[in-house]
Amino acid sequence: MRVRAGWGVIGIAAMFAAQHPVLSQGSVSGRVAMQEKPGETTKDFDGTVVYLVSKGAPARVAETKAQMAMNGRQFAPRVRVITTGSTVEYANQDPFSHNIFSTAPGAAFDLGTYGSGVAKSTQFKKAGAYPVYCNIHAQMTAFVVVVSTSHYTQAGADARWKISSVPAGKWEVHVWHERAPEVTQDVDVPVAGLANVDVTLDARGFKQVAHKDKMGKDYTATGVRY
Repeated sequence: MRVRAGWGVIGIAAMFAAQHPVLSQGSVSGRVAMQEKPGETTKDFDGTVVYLVSKGAPARVAETKAQMAMNGRQFAPRVRVITTGSTVEYANQDPFSHNIFSTAPGAAFDLGTYGSGVAKSTQFKKAGAYPVYCNIHAQMTAFVVVVSTSHYTQAGADARWKISSVPAGKWEVHVWHERAPEVTQDVDVPVAGLANVDVTLDARGFKQVAHKDKMGKDYTATGVRY
């Protein structure tokens, strides 16, 4: 390509921009509300996952590596969002052993028992929300939410959320929380972005149920060794 003398850097940049237009991108934001049983208040808004799925052609997403540590007989963080095909590393930061597993269809795994300072990982190949447990400590519960989009986030403790760099177009908003049925909502995102996408979840039907160990049996007091 020949460039006329005297064009300068600005003129060349403008010419390339015209040949290769950049999709306009803005942010999509909103707030989550939770319907609770009478007398109960929501204390776990930060466990809410919000993601956007394009109504057009499916987007390709990059595989990444994430971590979910075990610390104080708890998972940290308790909810982790990753893209399809990504890997989660489970690092044992406790001074005793853990055995991390899931029996969820499409994401079943068993990392075996391993001690302090050791980390093991597993790959999640299918989209979905998968519960993860420890076979030694019954109180340990976490969720890995796998999404086939790069546009996702988690709400803050104040129930607000924001997803940046969203191309203008038609999208489907998905809002997930472990205590409520997932809610979806169609939105048309303009060039300037979209605010006040407020969604209400219904947790009134949630019931806490004890999960089974990796063999499908009830946990026993003797089974929790540490």
